[in-house]
Amino acid sequence: MMTGVDTETTGKDLRHGAKPYFVNLFRENQGVLYWEWAVDPETREPVIPAADVDEIEEELSPEKSSLLILQNPRFDVAALSTVRKSFGRCWRWKDTRDTLLAAHLIRSNEPHDLTSTCIKYLGIDISRYERALKDACNEARRIARSRYPTWRIAKAGLKEMPSAKQTVWKYDGWLPREIARAEGYPEDHPWWSVLKNYANPDPEASVLLYKTQERMLKELGLWKIYLKRLQVLQVASKMENRGITLNDARLAEMMETYQMESEVSSRICTNIAQTVGHDLILPKGSVNNSIRQLMFDVFRLPMLDGSEWTYADGTQSRGVGSNRKDKRKKSNVPSLSKAHIAHYEEILADRTRSAKAGILHRTKAQACLKHLAIKRKRDTAISYMESYRRFWRPFGKQQGWYVLHPSLNPTGTYTLRWSSSNPNEQNISKQEGFNLRYIFGPAPGREWWSLDAENIELRIPAYESGEEEMVRLFERPQEPPFFGSNHLLICSVLHPEKFAECLRDGVSFKDRYKSTWYQWTKNGNFAVTYGAVEESGTADRAYHMPGAQRILNNRFKAFKRLNDEYVAQANQRGYVETLPDKTVDPKRGYPLYCSRAEWGGVLPTVPLNYHVQGTAMWWMMKAMIRCQNYLDKLNMEASSGREYHLVMQVHDELVFDFPRGETPQENLLVILEIKRLMELGGEDISIPTPVSCEYHAENWAEGVKIGIAI
Repeated sequence: MMTGVDTETTGKDLRHGAKPYFVNLFRENQGVLYWEWAVDPETREPVIPAADVDEIEEELSPEKSSLLILQNPRFDVAALSTVRKSFGRCWRWKDTRDTLLAAHLIRSNEPHDLTSTCIKYLGIDISRYERALKDACNEARRIARSRYPTWRIAKAGLKEMPSAKQTVWKYDGWLPREIARAEGYPEDHPWWSVLKNYANPDPEASVLLYKTQERMLKELGLWKIYLKRLQVLQVASKMENRGITLNDARLAEMMETYQMESEVSSRICTNIAQTVGHDLILPKGSVNNSIRQLMFDVFRLPMLDGSEWTYADGTQSRGVGSNRKDKRKKSNVPSLSKAHIAHYEEILADRTRSAKAGILHRTKAQACLKHLAIKRKRDTAISYMESYRRFWRPFGKQQGWYVLHPSLNPTGTYTLRWSSSNPNEQNISKQEGFNLRYIFGPAPGREWWSLDAENIELRIPAYESGEEEMVRLFERPQEPPFFGSNHLLICSVLHPEKFAECLRDGVSFKDRYKSTWYQWTKNGNFAVTYGAVEESGTADRAYHMPGAQRILNNRFKAFKRLNDEYVAQANQRGYVETLPDKTVDPKRGYPLYCSRAEWGGVLPTVPLNYHVQGTAMWWMMKAMIRCQNYLDKLNMEASSGREYHLVMQVHDELVFDFPRGETPQENLLVILEIKRLMELGGEDISIPTPVSCEYHAENWAEGVKIGIAI
């Protein structure tokens, strides 16, 4: 027995006032049961009879013993919880099946929305119902603006829908019926039923789709993987519900600092331009013609990537000499993307190359590019902070403290890496000079702990390939001269004289060349890890050293063989798999499909990247499930107000929000168990995965490393 469940809501932002106004269930052999509620057009508040909620709760109760089939159940559960909290507390997650997760597992690089998957797997097109509703909503919105100016129709900028952008008609799916009511339309007018006609096919389609998906997953040998991944839905739901806390005073302090630094960099760029007779108008975004004219007409920077440019004197140039293409570039005008600026800085730093390129005012161009990059970074950080204010809500009665509830998406990428939105917690940067983590941290009476998988995306290919030198690093992390650092090992291979000189002087190579050779080596290492091929020159440019990748391929042959194997697999099958999890299915990993290039082959930079990143994120998923199960037991035993929460997953890091103890040691036993549970994931994939731990008393940017061993 299966029951399809779906809701229609007055917006996406359920924690800012959006609520369901239509709930429908499809029950096998019984058809559709639905509840449609009027919405107060002046407040956007649905009028929901308690008796209707009782009926819905009865239909979804455990006594019904049916599987619950939903497309993205976390949203619908959260929507129902705005009507009655018991829906969230008592939801039958073990009986829940998600067609979205199933679609990603079957084909990770294709659209996973209900309309697309129904067309692909069922041959059913439900989009006609959406088109009819869209036409009705747009006409109803026109009438409302004209005749009912006090009605609160959806638009960007309303405080109850901070995520709203341009396309908002669907948030007014209730409006045609309210217009029909206000205007006295006859009972047979289509606006009385247009919402019902749109919404009711969805839960039935979800059930039919799930039946097909279940059959396919079993035929493909992926059923066990699907059942395990379903367990992360409840974890994500709890994380969204708890949210992450941040401090208003620290945000205001950081915003003021970044605004001042942005203005200073702007003035420096403008003043430099004036010294060469150019009236610079800085862009509101990343680039405009004024900054291009300064760089290419005045400073005569060389063209890159086949870009075309007509200089002010009428001469033309077509770019050559770089493969750093900007994927977002839609025209032939020269790019000033982050990657291109780094390349220009490299050219400008080399006097000989600058002279050969005919660059004028070399030092002025260097200074301008430097401050343009600073301004962009600061402006980006400011825009992030503005979005935090747009989405935050007061955190209880703690004055000056707020909470964000980002929407988490386990299927938001072609791999198993999560995405998030409204706002995006994945880009809360910890870069030097761009550390937004200072804003976030434990509220009064709480403390944060962060646990991070140590170099997991380097460990996976090192152990899997059996590259002895790299494995030795991880096995002997305290042994000089590398102290477990893969980056230092590569530095010693590429720059033996500089490395030996540092050893003689008793100076760390990392400290001496932190922003140059060490950082460039680190960049190159990640390019190689993610499959950069020698012929492309991508890794060599990242290393700032011609022939670097050839040297490394000759030194680390096992690593290169591993990359070649995954490229061959992807070309043959169209996908690579994560390492098998012995506790789930020792024969199969999660398939991650690799998009093919124009020539039909898979891009050689993709397969190993997907395999390593996917395996790391499978490990992370297992860690989240184990840790949340443990925290659930703690919370059942803990006294009131001493809740333990998992609040964030950012790449290889988990962040926990605990009740503050008298000393950091008070929660040390809890952290010790969490560390053990996370490291169990290494046993699952037969690769040791140690975890580091940090204690945050005040904010996420500042912490104390805790040396604990199991």
